[in-house]
Amino acid sequence: MKHLGTKTIETRRLVLRRFTLSDAEPMYRNWASDPEVTRYLLWPAHESEEETKGILKGWIAAYEKPEKYEWCIELKEIGEAIGSIGVVMVNEKVQSMEVGYCLSCDYWHKGIMSEALSAVVEYLTNEVGARRIQARCDTRNPYSAKVMEKCGLKYEGTAIQAEWNNSGAGDVACYGLVVGPVVVEEPEETLEPEIEEEEPKVIKTGRKNEISDETIEYVGILAKLELNEEEKEHAKKDMEEMLNYIDKLNELDTTGVEPMSHVFPVNNVFREDVVTNGDGSKETLSNAPAQKDGGFKVPKTIGD
Repeated sequence: MKHLGTKTIETRRLVLRRFTLSDAEPMYRNWASDPEVTRYLLWPAHESEEETKGILKGWIAAYEKPEKYEWCIELKEIGEAIGSIGVVMVNEKVQSMEVGYCLSCDYWHKGIMSEALSAVVEYLTNEVGARRIQARCDTRNPYSAKVMEKCGLKYEGTAIQAEWNNSGAGDVACYGLVVGPVVVEEPEETLEPEIEEEEPKVIKTGRKNEISDETIEYVGILAKLELNEEEKEHAKKDMEEMLNYIDKLNELDTTGVEPMSHVFPVNNVFREDVVTNGDGSKETLSNAPAQKDGGFKVPKTIGD
């Protein structure tokens, strides 16, 4: 958006211009001190003309900034300030502006505010470059909503109990007008360096299942056995053959065959003195089932 500040705008019945300190008296008299005008506004009615003058001083000082938009609504017929309209919020990213306004109740229902809002919307979109204009009102103030609709703003939803004004907590009706595509600056994409993942190294030994020395040490600890080097080698061989044997069993067609529940013993690891009924004894193995269809019978010991 290209901010241009509060420039004078003239319509059929109105002059929208910057405020001056001389507007303090009519502003206070016509609307700023009227509780009826401020019923659904966020700021309370002014208690004195000096309070109004203090507000005007702040607005006048801010006119130096091109981002300040605050118009006095002057009725040509009487040459006097009867209300105000301005931008209350700016969102540069989405090029959006929110407009707020108030008007002397003596001029309600005469199309004055619709005339002023239409002129401001046209200025902000055509001159400043706003892509979106939005406005809000308390749902208990339907006439304000009609002004927005008359100026082309569409109802977008209601925020429930979203705002506190001079009438207490209230629901806020939201209206908006989008006049063109929103131009959003995309953040620059930062490419992270690609990390080449190393493929795991596989040691090929020609044996399908290889048992490591660490595994044998762990088995010895679990079985509470002290194995010498020769026993460790025998245990590795027996365990490898057991795994190969299990692989072969998994490849068999076991349709209709009862599952085997016995434990396969490895004689070189679990010696005769630690083999008992229920964990691979000779008596248990003698009752092992056989694969009938393939003619394969379970051996009594693995590795025999």
